Amino acid sequence: MNLSPFQDFLWVAETTLTFVLFALVFARGLHRRLPLFAAYVSLLVVETVAVHWTYRHWGYTSAAARYVYWSSLGIVLLARVLAVAELCWRSLRSSPAVWAITRRWLALLALALFVYTAIASARNNSPVIAFLLTAERSLDFGIVVILFALLRLGRHYDKRFGGVERNVLFGFAVYSTFQTVNDAFMQKWMMRYFHWWVSASVVSFEAALLIWIVPLLRPLPPPASSPTLLSKEESVTLLTEVLERMRKIAEEMKRIARSKWK
Repeated sequence: MNLSPFQDFLWVAETTLTFVLFALVFARGLHRRLPLFAAYVSLLVVETVAVHWTYRHWGYTSAAARYVYWSSLGIVLLARVLAVAELCWRSLRSSPAVWAITRRWLALLALALFVYTAIASARNNSPVIAFLLTAERSLDFGIVVILFALLRLGRHYDKRFGGVERNVLFGFAVYSTFQTVNDAFMQKWMMRYFHWWVSASVVSFEAALLIWIVPLLRPLPPPASSPTLLSKEESVTLLTEVLERMRKIAEEMKRIARSKWK
């Protein structure tokens, strides 16, 4: 099976953008700020090299090509899950109480999607492949839900992403939103009339790569500083002063009340 000239162009463009992103992530030091995202990008490079090297040596439809493709897909999916979880933690880590509640809902969402994926793939003739495909669709839907939840939480609790983190999450959201729409509405109808619709998925991922690359063309701004926490001694002293002032206010209010009723 040979690729069309347009599909070949998309493959070259995706490969080039992936390597550019990989170089910029480490050149700009983003791997120190978002290590799991850097690991995800590194695995994209490994996947690209391994899959296309296998295609070249054993053929597009060989057993080795299928094994390498599906194995790398599972690893990259897991890396994407961890990268999104890292973004959630970084956005809410300054509010431990909010993060404690949010991570429970995230864990519940992950469990629900895993159970759905396992049930959907159990009846398939190729359960492993079906599991990976269903897991990919579930992950895309989960990222869209998480993005919406983070936006609502950020607005409600006045929490804001840093510029780099916002672009990373936005890139994930663009690709996952397209995939979710594709899986839910478009795929059954569009594939009958437009042979290029499969390539549109590749284009959406390339759009995500560009969203990640553009801010890395300039030096990264310093990360937003975390709120300064008081030491234990300072906290006790401040609390004592506040309680003393409240006691004086209460005594003054009692004195005013007694004088009023005399």
